[in-house]
Amino acid sequence: MSTDQSIWAGRYLPVTIANLTIVAIAAFDGLAIVAALPNITEDLGHVGLVPWVITAYLATSAVAVIVAGPVIDAIGVRRTFRVTGVWFLAWSAAAAASPNLPMLIAARVMQGLGGGLVIAVALAAVGLAYPHELRPRAFAANSLVWGGMGFGGPALAGALLTMGDWRSIFLVQLPLTALALAVGWRSLPSTRERATSVRMDWTGVALLSIVTIGSLIAVSEIGHRWWLVVGGVAVTTASATGYWRHSGRTPDPVLHREHLTRFPLRWVHLTSGLVLIAGLATDNYLPLYVQTTRGRSEGFAAFSLMFLTVGWTIGSVVFSRLLHRWRESDVILLGAVLIVPATTLSGLAIAFDWHLGFVFAGFAAVGLSIGFVSTAGLTLLQASSAESEMGRANAAHQFIRTLCITYGVALGGAILLLVVDRRVGDIEAVRDVLAGKDVELGEQTASAIGAGLAWTTLLSFVVAVACLLAARRLASAMRALPGGRGSLVGD
Repeated sequence: MSTDQSIWAGRYLPVTIANLTIVAIAAFDGLAIVAALPNITEDLGHVGLVPWVITAYLATSAVAVIVAGPVIDAIGVRRTFRVTGVWFLAWSAAAAASPNLPMLIAARVMQGLGGGLVIAVALAAVGLAYPHELRPRAFAANSLVWGGMGFGGPALAGALLTMGDWRSIFLVQLPLTALALAVGWRSLPSTRERATSVRMDWTGVALLSIVTIGSLIAVSEIGHRWWLVVGGVAVTTASATGYWRHSGRTPDPVLHREHLTRFPLRWVHLTSGLVLIAGLATDNYLPLYVQTTRGRSEGFAAFSLMFLTVGWTIGSVVFSRLLHRWRESDVILLGAVLIVPATTLSGLAIAFDWHLGFVFAGFAAVGLSIGFVSTAGLTLLQASSAESEMGRANAAHQFIRTLCITYGVALGGAILLLVVDRRVGDIEAVRDVLAGKDVELGEQTASAIGAGLAWTTLLSFVVAVACLLAARRLASAMRALPGGRGSLVGD
Protein backbone atom coordinates (compact mmCIF):
# COMPACT_ATOMS: atom_id res chain seq x y z
CA MET A 1 0.00 0.00 0.00
CA SER A 2 1.31 3.46 -0.88
CA THR A 3 2.30 5.68 2.03
CA ASP A 4 -0.29 8.14 0.74
CA GLN A 5 -2.96 5.50 1.25
CA SER A 6 -2.18 4.59 4.86
CA ILE A 7 -2.60 6.53 8.10
CA TRP A 8 0.37 4.55 9.49
CA ALA A 9 3.08 5.73 7.10
CA GLY A 10 4.65 8.78 5.57
CA ARG A 11 3.50 12.23 6.59
CA TYR A 12 0.35 10.84 8.23
CA LEU A 13 2.12 8.67 10.83
CA PRO A 14 2.99 11.45 13.35
CA VAL A 15 -0.56 12.83 13.13
CA THR A 16 -2.00 9.36 13.75
CA ILE A 17 0.25 8.76 16.77
CA ALA A 18 -0.57 12.16 18.29
CA ASN A 19 -4.32 11.75 17.77
CA LEU A 20 -4.51 8.19 19.06
CA THR A 21 -2.44 9.04 22.13
CA ILE A 22 -4.87 11.82 23.00
CA VAL A 23 -7.83 9.48 22.47
CA ALA A 24 -6.16 6.86 24.70
CA ILE A 25 -5.68 9.42 27.47
CA ALA A 26 -9.33 10.48 27.30
CA ALA A 27 -10.57 6.88 27.31
CA PHE A 28 -8.29 5.90 30.17
CA ASP A 29 -9.23 8.94 32.26
CA GLY A 30 -12.94 8.14 32.07
CA LEU A 31 -12.45 4.52 33.12
CA ALA A 32 -9.70 4.99 35.69
CA ILE A 33 -11.20 7.86 37.67
CA VAL A 34 -14.36 5.84 38.31
CA ALA A 35 -12.21 2.97 39.62
CA ALA A 36 -10.19 5.36 41.79
CA LEU A 37 -13.12 7.05 43.56
CA PRO A 38 -13.08 4.70 46.60
CA ASN A 39 -9.34 5.34 47.05
CA ILE A 40 -9.86 9.10 46.72
CA THR A 41 -12.64 8.96 49.32
CA GLU A 42 -10.50 6.96 51.73
CA ASP A 43 -7.55 9.33 51.37
CA LEU A 44 -9.22 12.74 51.17
CA GLY A 45 -12.65 12.24 52.75
CA HIS A 46 -15.60 14.53 51.93
CA VAL A 47 -17.75 11.69 50.59
CA GLY A 48 -20.49 14.05 49.44
CA LEU A 49 -18.10 15.93 47.17
CA VAL A 50 -16.44 12.89 45.55
CA PRO A 51 -18.83 12.66 42.55
CA TRP A 52 -17.67 16.14 41.54
CA VAL A 53 -14.27 14.66 40.67
CA ILE A 54 -16.00 13.26 37.58
CA THR A 55 -18.83 15.77 37.14
CA ALA A 56 -16.54 18.82 37.22
CA TYR A 57 -14.38 17.40 34.43
CA LEU A 58 -17.37 16.45 32.25
CA ALA A 59 -19.07 19.82 32.73
CA THR A 60 -16.03 21.89 31.76
CA SER A 61 -15.23 19.52 28.88
CA ALA A 62 -18.70 20.21 27.46
CA VAL A 63 -18.08 23.97 27.71
CA ALA A 64 -14.67 23.48 26.08
CA VAL A 65 -16.30 21.71 23.14
CA ILE A 66 -18.50 24.77 22.59
CA VAL A 67 -15.59 27.21 22.52
CA ALA A 68 -13.21 24.91 20.61
CA GLY A 69 -14.66 25.62 17.17
CA PRO A 70 -13.98 29.38 16.99
CA VAL A 71 -10.55 28.91 18.60
CA ILE A 72 -9.43 26.25 16.09
CA ASP A 73 -10.71 28.21 13.10
CA ALA A 74 -9.00 31.41 14.34
CA ILE A 75 -5.51 30.20 15.35
CA GLY A 76 -5.36 26.79 13.66
CA VAL A 77 -5.20 23.18 14.78
CA ARG A 78 -1.48 23.13 15.52
CA ARG A 79 -1.43 26.19 17.80
CA THR A 80 -4.59 25.11 19.61
CA PHE A 81 -3.09 21.67 20.18
CA ARG A 82 0.14 23.10 21.59
CA VAL A 83 -1.55 25.47 24.03
CA THR A 84 -4.25 23.10 25.24
CA GLY A 85 -1.88 20.12 25.43
CA VAL A 86 0.47 22.01 27.73
CA TRP A 87 -2.54 23.21 29.73
CA PHE A 88 -3.84 19.66 30.14
CA LEU A 89 -0.36 18.43 31.14
CA ALA A 90 0.03 21.12 33.80
CA TRP A 91 -3.37 20.55 35.38
CA SER A 92 -2.95 16.75 35.33
CA ALA A 93 0.18 17.30 37.42
CA ALA A 94 -1.78 19.65 39.69
CA ALA A 95 -4.48 16.99 40.14
CA ALA A 96 -1.85 14.41 41.13
CA ALA A 97 -0.41 16.80 43.71
CA SER A 98 -3.73 17.94 45.20
CA PRO A 99 -3.56 17.87 49.02
CA ASN A 100 -7.34 17.83 49.58
CA LEU A 101 -10.58 17.16 47.73
CA PRO A 102 -11.58 20.79 46.99
CA MET A 103 -8.17 21.33 45.39
CA LEU A 104 -8.56 18.12 43.37
CA ILE A 105 -11.98 19.22 42.11
CA ALA A 106 -10.58 22.63 41.16
CA ALA A 107 -7.75 20.92 39.25
CA ARG A 108 -10.28 18.71 37.47
CA VAL A 109 -12.26 21.79 36.43
CA MET A 110 -9.17 23.21 34.75
CA GLN A 111 -8.08 19.83 33.39
CA GLY A 112 -11.50 19.39 31.80
CA LEU A 113 -11.14 22.64 29.86
CA GLY A 114 -7.89 21.41 28.35
CA GLY A 115 -9.20 17.90 27.79
CA GLY A 116 -12.28 19.08 25.92
CA LEU A 117 -10.24 21.37 23.68
CA VAL A 118 -7.60 18.74 22.91
CA ILE A 119 -10.23 16.15 21.94
CA ALA A 120 -11.91 18.75 19.71
CA VAL A 121 -8.52 19.35 18.07
CA ALA A 122 -8.06 15.61 17.49
CA LEU A 123 -11.46 15.40 15.79
CA ALA A 124 -10.87 18.46 13.59
CA ALA A 125 -7.38 17.25 12.70
CA VAL A 126 -8.84 14.16 11.05
CA GLY A 127 -10.74 16.35 8.62
CA LEU A 128 -7.75 18.64 7.99
CA ALA A 129 -4.79 16.25 7.93
CA TYR A 130 -6.16 13.27 5.99
CA PRO A 131 -7.76 13.08 2.55
CA HIS A 132 -11.41 12.05 2.38
CA GLU A 133 -10.69 8.38 1.64
CA LEU A 134 -8.45 7.99 4.73
CA ARG A 135 -10.73 9.67 7.26
CA PRO A 136 -12.84 6.55 7.93
CA ARG A 137 -9.63 4.63 8.71
CA ALA A 138 -8.57 7.35 11.14
CA PHE A 139 -11.96 7.20 12.87
CA ALA A 140 -11.77 3.40 12.90
CA ALA A 141 -8.36 3.62 14.58
CA ASN A 142 -9.88 5.95 17.20
CA SER A 143 -12.62 3.38 17.84
CA LEU A 144 -10.03 0.61 18.18
CA VAL A 145 -8.25 2.62 20.86
CA TRP A 146 -11.54 3.21 22.72
CA GLY A 147 -12.32 -0.48 22.43
CA GLY A 148 -8.85 -1.47 23.59
CA MET A 149 -9.20 0.77 26.62
CA GLY A 150 -12.58 -0.83 27.29
CA PHE A 151 -10.75 -4.15 27.60
CA GLY A 152 -7.47 -3.13 29.18
CA GLY A 153 -8.27 0.18 30.87
CA PRO A 154 -9.90 -1.26 34.02
CA ALA A 155 -7.09 -3.79 34.43
CA LEU A 156 -4.43 -1.08 34.02
CA ALA A 157 -6.25 1.17 36.50
CA GLY A 158 -6.50 -1.73 38.96
CA ALA A 159 -2.79 -2.44 38.65
CA LEU A 160 -1.89 1.21 39.22
CA LEU A 161 -4.13 1.41 42.27
CA THR A 162 -2.65 -1.81 43.65
CA MET A 163 0.95 -0.68 43.22
CA GLY A 164 0.37 2.93 44.24
CA ASP A 165 -2.61 5.12 45.01
CA TRP A 166 -5.13 7.29 43.15
CA ARG A 167 -2.45 9.85 42.29
CA SER A 168 -0.82 7.34 39.94
CA ILE A 169 -3.93 7.60 37.72
CA PHE A 170 -2.97 11.21 36.96
CA LEU A 171 0.79 10.66 36.97
CA VAL A 172 0.61 8.02 34.23
CA GLN A 173 -1.15 10.56 32.00
CA LEU A 174 1.85 12.93 32.13
CA PRO A 175 4.28 10.96 29.91
CA LEU A 176 1.46 10.06 27.51
CA THR A 177 0.45 13.70 27.13
CA ALA A 178 4.11 14.67 26.71
CA LEU A 179 4.44 12.03 23.96
CA ALA A 180 1.39 13.38 22.14
CA LEU A 181 2.78 16.93 22.39
CA ALA A 182 6.23 15.91 21.15
CA VAL A 183 4.87 14.01 18.15
CA GLY A 184 2.13 16.46 17.22
CA TRP A 185 4.03 19.69 17.93
CA ARG A 186 5.03 20.15 14.28
CA SER A 187 3.17 17.35 12.51
CA LEU A 188 -0.42 18.50 13.03
CA PRO A 189 -1.68 20.64 10.15
CA SER A 190 -0.97 24.37 10.36
CA THR A 191 -4.29 25.61 9.05
CA ARG A 192 -3.54 29.21 10.00
CA GLU A 193 -0.04 30.41 9.02
CA ARG A 194 -1.04 33.80 10.42
CA ALA A 195 -3.38 33.49 13.37
CA THR A 196 -6.34 35.82 13.63
CA SER A 197 -7.79 37.13 16.86
CA VAL A 198 -10.21 34.85 18.70
CA ARG A 199 -13.59 36.53 18.94
CA MET A 200 -15.40 34.57 21.59
CA ASP A 201 -19.16 34.86 21.88
CA TRP A 202 -19.40 34.61 25.66
CA THR A 203 -23.11 35.42 25.67
CA GLY A 204 -23.70 32.45 23.38
CA VAL A 205 -21.49 30.22 25.52
CA ALA A 206 -23.47 31.20 28.61
CA LEU A 207 -26.82 30.55 26.92
CA LEU A 208 -25.74 27.14 25.60
CA SER A 209 -24.36 26.23 29.03
CA ILE A 210 -27.77 27.05 30.54
CA VAL A 211 -29.42 24.93 27.84
CA THR A 212 -27.17 22.03 28.82
CA ILE A 213 -27.68 22.35 32.57
CA GLY A 214 -31.44 22.96 32.37
CA SER A 215 -32.10 20.06 30.02
CA LEU A 216 -30.00 17.64 32.05
CA ILE A 217 -31.86 18.58 35.23
CA ALA A 218 -35.18 18.04 33.46
CA VAL A 219 -34.22 14.65 32.05
CA SER A 220 -32.56 13.28 35.19
CA GLU A 221 -35.47 14.19 37.49
CA ILE A 222 -38.21 12.43 35.47
CA GLY A 223 -40.24 10.29 37.87
CA HIS A 224 -38.59 11.80 40.94
CA ARG A 225 -39.08 15.53 41.37
CA TRP A 226 -41.49 16.68 38.72
CA TRP A 227 -41.27 20.32 39.73
CA LEU A 228 -37.61 20.24 38.71
CA VAL A 229 -38.58 18.61 35.40
CA VAL A 230 -41.02 21.45 34.68
CA GLY A 231 -38.50 24.06 35.78
CA GLY A 232 -35.72 22.48 33.73
CA VAL A 233 -37.89 22.36 30.61
CA ALA A 234 -38.87 26.01 31.09
CA VAL A 235 -35.25 27.12 31.56
CA THR A 236 -34.09 25.03 28.59
CA THR A 237 -36.81 26.38 26.30
CA ALA A 238 -36.16 29.97 27.29
CA SER A 239 -32.37 29.75 26.94
CA ALA A 240 -32.57 27.81 23.65
CA THR A 241 -34.95 30.41 22.22
CA GLY A 242 -32.68 33.15 23.51
CA TYR A 243 -29.66 31.56 21.85
CA TRP A 244 -31.45 31.12 18.53
CA ARG A 245 -32.36 34.80 18.46
CA HIS A 246 -28.90 35.76 19.65
CA SER A 247 -27.19 33.69 16.93
CA GLY A 248 -29.27 35.44 14.28
CA ARG A 249 -28.24 38.91 15.49
CA THR A 250 -24.56 38.21 16.28
CA PRO A 251 -22.16 38.26 13.30
CA ASP A 252 -19.95 35.48 14.74
CA PRO A 253 -21.88 33.30 17.23
CA VAL A 254 -20.13 30.44 19.02
CA LEU A 255 -22.33 27.96 17.14
CA HIS A 256 -23.53 29.16 13.75
CA ARG A 257 -27.07 28.32 12.73
CA GLU A 258 -25.80 26.93 9.44
CA HIS A 259 -23.63 24.38 11.25
CA LEU A 260 -26.76 23.11 12.96
CA THR A 261 -29.26 23.28 10.11
CA ARG A 262 -27.40 23.19 6.77
CA PHE A 263 -27.87 20.12 4.57
CA PRO A 264 -26.65 17.48 5.19
CA LEU A 265 -25.29 18.53 8.62
CA ARG A 266 -28.72 18.64 10.25
CA TRP A 267 -29.38 15.01 9.26
CA VAL A 268 -25.93 13.93 10.40
CA HIS A 269 -26.53 15.54 13.80
CA LEU A 270 -29.99 14.01 14.08
CA THR A 271 -29.12 10.42 13.07
CA SER A 272 -25.94 10.32 15.17
CA GLY A 273 -27.69 11.79 18.19
CA LEU A 274 -30.64 9.40 17.97
CA VAL A 275 -28.50 6.29 17.53
CA LEU A 276 -26.42 7.25 20.58
CA ILE A 277 -29.52 7.79 22.71
CA ALA A 278 -30.98 4.45 21.55
CA GLY A 279 -27.82 2.55 22.42
CA LEU A 280 -26.56 4.20 25.59
CA ALA A 281 -29.92 4.64 27.35
CA THR A 282 -29.86 0.90 28.07
CA ASP A 283 -26.23 -0.17 27.87
CA ASN A 284 -25.13 2.00 30.78
CA TYR A 285 -27.36 -0.02 33.15
CA LEU A 286 -26.63 -3.46 31.74
CA PRO A 287 -24.07 -4.30 34.49
CA LEU A 288 -26.65 -3.44 37.17
CA TYR A 289 -29.16 -5.79 35.52
CA VAL A 290 -26.66 -8.63 35.06
CA GLN A 291 -25.45 -8.36 38.65
CA THR A 292 -28.83 -8.01 40.38
CA THR A 293 -31.59 -9.52 38.24
CA ARG A 294 -29.41 -12.28 36.78
CA GLY A 295 -27.34 -12.80 39.94
CA ARG A 296 -23.90 -12.76 38.34
CA SER A 297 -20.68 -11.51 39.92
CA GLU A 298 -19.62 -7.88 39.84
CA GLY A 299 -16.67 -8.73 37.58
CA PHE A 300 -18.88 -10.60 35.11
CA ALA A 301 -21.36 -7.72 35.16
CA ALA A 302 -18.63 -5.22 34.30
CA PHE A 303 -17.59 -7.51 31.45
CA SER A 304 -21.06 -7.09 29.89
CA LEU A 305 -20.24 -3.54 28.79
CA MET A 306 -17.71 -4.81 26.25
CA PHE A 307 -20.30 -6.10 23.78
CA LEU A 308 -21.59 -2.71 22.67
CA THR A 309 -18.01 -1.37 22.60
CA VAL A 310 -16.79 -4.25 20.46
CA GLY A 311 -19.73 -3.88 18.09
CA TRP A 312 -19.09 -0.15 17.81
CA THR A 313 -15.43 -0.77 16.96
CA ILE A 314 -16.28 -3.42 14.37
CA GLY A 315 -18.81 -1.10 12.75
CA SER A 316 -16.19 1.66 12.44
CA VAL A 317 -13.61 -0.70 10.96
CA VAL A 318 -16.07 -2.25 8.49
CA PHE A 319 -17.19 1.21 7.31
CA SER A 320 -13.57 2.21 6.68
CA ARG A 321 -13.46 -0.62 4.11
CA LEU A 322 -16.86 0.19 2.58
CA LEU A 323 -16.33 3.84 1.69
CA HIS A 324 -14.95 3.21 -1.80
CA ARG A 325 -18.14 1.30 -2.70
CA TRP A 326 -20.85 2.84 -0.48
CA ARG A 327 -22.00 6.39 0.08
CA GLU A 328 -21.77 7.61 3.67
CA SER A 329 -25.53 8.18 3.69
CA ASP A 330 -26.17 4.56 2.66
CA VAL A 331 -23.98 3.28 5.50
CA ILE A 332 -25.90 5.52 7.91
CA LEU A 333 -29.11 3.98 6.58
CA LEU A 334 -27.66 0.47 7.00
CA GLY A 335 -26.84 1.21 10.65
CA ALA A 336 -30.28 2.72 11.24
CA VAL A 337 -31.97 -0.33 9.72
CA LEU A 338 -29.89 -2.68 11.88
CA ILE A 339 -30.54 -0.94 15.20
CA VAL A 340 -34.30 -1.58 15.06
CA PRO A 341 -34.08 -5.42 15.25
CA ALA A 342 -31.04 -5.07 17.54
CA THR A 343 -32.99 -3.12 20.17
CA THR A 344 -35.92 -5.50 19.67
CA LEU A 345 -33.73 -8.55 20.37
CA SER A 346 -32.13 -7.06 23.47
CA GLY A 347 -35.52 -5.88 24.78
CA LEU A 348 -37.22 -9.26 24.32
CA ALA A 349 -34.27 -11.09 25.86
CA ILE A 350 -34.44 -8.85 28.95
CA ALA A 351 -38.23 -8.86 29.25
CA PHE A 352 -38.57 -12.66 28.98
CA ASP A 353 -35.33 -13.66 30.76
CA TRP A 354 -33.80 -15.33 27.74
CA HIS A 355 -30.25 -16.64 27.93
CA LEU A 356 -27.72 -13.85 28.47
CA GLY A 357 -26.15 -14.74 25.13
CA PHE A 358 -29.18 -13.23 23.37
CA VAL A 359 -28.90 -10.08 25.50
CA PHE A 360 -25.23 -9.68 24.67
CA ALA A 361 -25.82 -10.41 20.97
CA GLY A 362 -28.44 -7.68 20.88
CA PHE A 363 -26.09 -5.15 22.44
CA ALA A 364 -23.25 -6.14 20.10
CA ALA A 365 -25.59 -5.48 17.16
CA VAL A 366 -26.57 -2.13 18.69
CA GLY A 367 -22.87 -1.25 18.92
CA LEU A 368 -22.38 -2.26 15.27
CA SER A 369 -25.20 0.11 14.32
CA ILE A 370 -23.64 2.98 16.27
CA GLY A 371 -20.30 2.32 14.59
CA PHE A 372 -21.89 2.56 11.15
CA VAL A 373 -24.00 5.64 11.83
CA SER A 374 -21.57 7.71 13.90
CA THR A 375 -18.43 7.04 11.83
CA ALA A 376 -20.16 7.52 8.48
CA GLY A 377 -21.80 10.64 9.90
CA LEU A 378 -18.47 12.17 10.93
CA THR A 379 -17.00 11.40 7.52
CA LEU A 380 -19.96 12.97 5.72
CA LEU A 381 -19.85 16.02 7.98
CA GLN A 382 -16.18 16.63 7.21
CA ALA A 383 -16.71 16.06 3.49
CA SER A 384 -19.47 18.69 3.65
CA SER A 385 -17.41 21.36 5.45
CA ALA A 386 -14.82 23.79 4.13
CA GLU A 387 -11.39 23.86 5.76
CA SER A 388 -12.03 27.31 7.18
CA GLU A 389 -15.08 26.07 9.14
CA MET A 390 -13.85 22.60 10.09
CA GLY A 391 -13.35 23.51 13.74
CA ARG A 392 -16.81 25.02 14.20
CA ALA A 393 -18.65 22.31 12.23
CA ASN A 394 -16.98 19.55 14.25
CA ALA A 395 -17.56 21.43 17.51
CA ALA A 396 -21.28 21.74 16.74
CA HIS A 397 -21.52 18.01 16.07
CA GLN A 398 -19.49 17.08 19.14
CA PHE A 399 -21.66 19.31 21.32
CA ILE A 400 -24.82 17.61 20.07
CA ARG A 401 -23.25 14.14 20.50
CA THR A 402 -22.25 14.98 24.07
CA LEU A 403 -25.76 16.18 24.89
CA CYS A 404 -27.38 13.10 23.34
CA ILE A 405 -25.07 10.70 25.18
CA THR A 406 -25.91 12.40 28.45
CA TYR A 407 -29.62 12.52 27.61
CA GLY A 408 -29.60 8.81 26.81
CA VAL A 409 -27.92 7.85 30.08
CA ALA A 410 -30.16 10.19 32.10
CA LEU A 411 -33.39 9.05 30.42
CA GLY A 412 -32.48 5.39 30.82
CA GLY A 413 -31.75 5.85 34.51
CA ALA A 414 -34.92 7.88 35.07
CA ILE A 415 -37.13 5.20 33.48
CA LEU A 416 -35.42 2.37 35.35
CA LEU A 417 -35.73 4.10 38.72
CA LEU A 418 -39.33 5.12 38.00
CA VAL A 419 -40.32 1.48 37.39
CA VAL A 420 -38.48 0.32 40.53
CA ASP A 421 -40.18 3.04 42.56
CA ARG A 422 -43.63 2.05 41.29
CA ARG A 423 -43.05 -1.65 42.00
CA VAL A 424 -41.06 -1.50 45.23
CA GLY A 425 -41.54 2.01 46.60
CA ASP A 426 -37.86 2.47 47.49
CA ILE A 427 -35.10 3.34 45.03
CA GLU A 428 -32.35 4.35 47.44
CA ALA A 429 -30.85 0.86 47.48
CA VAL A 430 -30.65 0.91 43.68
CA ARG A 431 -28.97 4.32 43.78
CA ASP A 432 -26.44 2.90 46.24
CA VAL A 433 -25.64 0.00 43.90
CA LEU A 434 -25.23 2.41 40.98
CA ALA A 435 -22.84 4.41 43.15
CA GLY A 436 -20.71 1.29 43.64
CA LYS A 437 -21.72 0.52 47.23
CA ASP A 438 -21.97 -3.07 48.47
CA VAL A 439 -25.72 -3.38 49.06
CA GLU A 440 -27.83 -6.54 49.36
CA LEU A 441 -31.00 -6.24 47.26
CA GLY A 442 -34.16 -8.24 47.82
CA GLU A 443 -35.65 -10.49 45.16
CA GLN A 444 -38.51 -8.08 44.49
CA THR A 445 -36.11 -5.17 43.89
CA ALA A 446 -33.90 -7.30 41.62
CA SER A 447 -36.97 -8.28 39.57
CA ALA A 448 -38.07 -4.65 39.38
CA ILE A 449 -34.66 -3.68 37.99
CA GLY A 450 -35.14 -6.20 35.19
CA ALA A 451 -38.59 -4.77 34.43
CA GLY A 452 -37.18 -1.25 34.49
CA LEU A 453 -34.46 -2.12 32.00
CA ALA A 454 -37.06 -3.79 29.74
CA TRP A 455 -39.05 -0.54 29.67
CA THR A 456 -35.82 1.32 28.92
CA THR A 457 -35.28 -0.89 25.86
CA LEU A 458 -38.75 0.18 24.69
CA LEU A 459 -37.49 3.77 24.73
CA SER A 460 -34.45 2.61 22.75
CA PHE A 461 -36.71 0.95 20.18
CA VAL A 462 -38.83 4.08 19.70
CA VAL A 463 -35.73 6.25 19.29
CA ALA A 464 -34.25 3.66 16.88
CA VAL A 465 -37.35 3.91 14.66
CA ALA A 466 -37.00 7.71 14.65
CA CYS A 467 -33.35 7.29 13.65
CA LEU A 468 -34.38 5.01 10.78
CA LEU A 469 -36.89 7.56 9.47
CA ALA A 470 -34.28 10.33 9.59
CA ALA A 471 -31.68 8.11 7.88
CA ARG A 472 -34.11 7.32 5.06
CA ARG A 473 -34.69 11.03 4.47
CA LEU A 474 -30.94 11.66 4.39
CA ALA A 475 -30.19 8.77 2.01
CA SER A 476 -33.00 9.80 -0.33
CA ALA A 477 -31.83 13.41 -0.43
CA MET A 478 -28.20 12.41 -1.02
CA ARG A 479 -29.14 10.14 -3.94
CA ALA A 480 -30.92 13.07 -5.56
CA LEU A 481 -27.68 15.07 -5.69
CA PRO A 482 -25.53 14.92 -8.86
CA GLY A 483 -23.22 11.92 -8.61
CA GLY A 484 -24.94 10.77 -5.41
CA ARG A 485 -23.00 13.27 -3.29
CA GLY A 486 -22.61 16.47 -5.21
CA SER A 487 -20.98 19.66 -4.03
CA LEU A 488 -22.02 19.86 -0.43
CA VAL A 489 -19.85 22.62 0.94
CA GLY A 490 -21.94 25.75 1.24
CA ASP A 491 -25.22 24.11 0.20
